[in-house]
Amino acid sequence: MGKQKLKSVWVYHVDAGSCNGCDIEVLDVLSPYYDLERLGVKVVPNPRHADALFITGPLTRQTRIMLRKTYEAMPPKPRIVVAIGTCASSGGIFYNSYALYNTSPQRGRDRLRSGGPEMIVPIDMYIPGCPPSPDEILYGIAQLLRIKEKKMKDEYWIALPPREESLKENDVKFKIPERPIPLRYWLTLREELRRVVGYYDRDAVLEDFIELVGKAFEDENPREKLHDLITAYFLKEKDSRVSFAMRFLENEFWRLVEEYSEWDKALERKYPMRMGV
Repeated sequence: MGKQKLKSVWVYHVDAGSCNGCDIEVLDVLSPYYDLERLGVKVVPNPRHADALFITGPLTRQTRIMLRKTYEAMPPKPRIVVAIGTCASSGGIFYNSYALYNTSPQRGRDRLRSGGPEMIVPIDMYIPGCPPSPDEILYGIAQLLRIKEKKMKDEYWIALPPREESLKENDVKFKIPERPIPLRYWLTLREELRRVVGYYDRDAVLEDFIELVGKAFEDENPREKLHDLITAYFLKEKDSRVSFAMRFLENEFWRLVEEYSEWDKALERKYPMRMGV
């Protein structure tokens, strides 16, 4: 867009799979109370007339082709794209759903979350919120049109490694919780367990499993010891869901151990000298 101030922008709105919460707020911005048109912004029914594209919701498999064709139908310049809402920005609570279109092979693992639209079209601005208020949407659009400058100042924060003292004001001491398994294992198991027992019970079940893992690695054969400990856990646990989740965690844990060990060996072959790792 450059530094030129845009005086009139025509907008086309695309629902890429939202729950309609963000769409209602977008409609509210267009109402006479907030009056988005006073900023020179007008919603048009045809993407061929649009300068900007408003996207709400995470990108589903059913809407990905429609989003691509809509973007290609817009005039070549300026082609502004705004992702409105948490789902369009990061996927929200649906980021790991099978219904979303996401080409990342590590989706749902120890990787950054994605809403999906940025894999189809380039995003110029994110307006997060579940849903964002009309005031927040107006403020984001005003910044985009260079009508309003940012009120926030740029800040950065650095997470220090363990046992390293802070020297600057913005340095934050980073402390990893004490667990018998690496943090990336814990994050992946926590996300995978959500599909089995849901959000409410997963943390309690995972903590019980981690405790058994700690006991198992005190033995010479941790794989057999963990299997015996989980079998004994079954005899005490009356809830069949929890028993199934523990067996699921056992299989998933050893799969991760093999998978990450292969990655580490591949990295060592590619980078023999890994300083500071």
